[in-house]
Amino acid sequence: MEEETDSVERKDCFGSIQEITLKNGLTKTSAKPECRTCDEVRDCMRHGKQAAEEKRERDELRKQNMIAQIIDISVVLSNELGSCLLEFLNRIYNSSLGELLFRNLLLFYEIPKEIFSMSLAIPISPATFDLIQGEAEEAENPTRLTGTHQPGAPRERFFIRIVLIQRSFPNNRKANIGLIAHEVAQVFSTDENGIRQIRATLSDSEKAVFKKMDDRQRMPWLLEKWGFLEELEALKQEVPSLEAKR
Repeated sequence: MEEETDSVERKDCFGSIQEITLKNGLTKTSAKPECRTCDEVRDCMRHGKQAAEEKRERDELRKQNMIAQIIDISVVLSNELGSCLLEFLNRIYNSSLGELLFRNLLLFYEIPKEIFSMSLAIPISPATFDLIQGEAEEAENPTRLTGTHQPGAPRERFFIRIVLIQRSFPNNRKANIGLIAHEVAQVFSTDENGIRQIRATLSDSEKAVFKKMDDRQRMPWLLEKWGFLEELEALKQEVPSLEAKR
């Protein structure tokens, strides 16, 4: 019996069988009729799994690079708040709406209470510029990921969003994370471009619900999608006025 080699020539039908993970966690296999023999089915499945694994690795590297740049450029004065920010970033990039963050560079600036005013200097290093340029080009060229072409589709822009942190809560990790999540949710839910980015990630039914919401309703909805409702409740215990605004 001839030994099977690791490298398989890719045919036109390769990759037409794909495993798709649904929102409920189940896996669905979709296929095109071109794959007819057992060997072709096996090769398509192997190629599809390999491509999916490579994409997961690229996404994880992209996420870690983005988080590293955010931490490096942001100005956070306390170790406690810095630790909360790192946990927030890791969780939000793994959330159901994490994909939209790759088209944004979030920068966080902690403002000391005793400071009346301050200026912000954003050091854009060559590494940061390369990261921004790469993410923007990928957003503008969806064919690199999907293999499809969308004639006349508007070009996606890359946004630098600055989040000012004007207070924190000593020894209350959940409230600090809730504060960061609240400020980021406000940035996206009250900005026209942010709203458009959110809607692009939603299903048709979710878009219909989201469209009917006002700013106050969008924020808790977005925090729930990101998985920060518990932290939001901890923040409300520290800042009762947030509950009154709902």
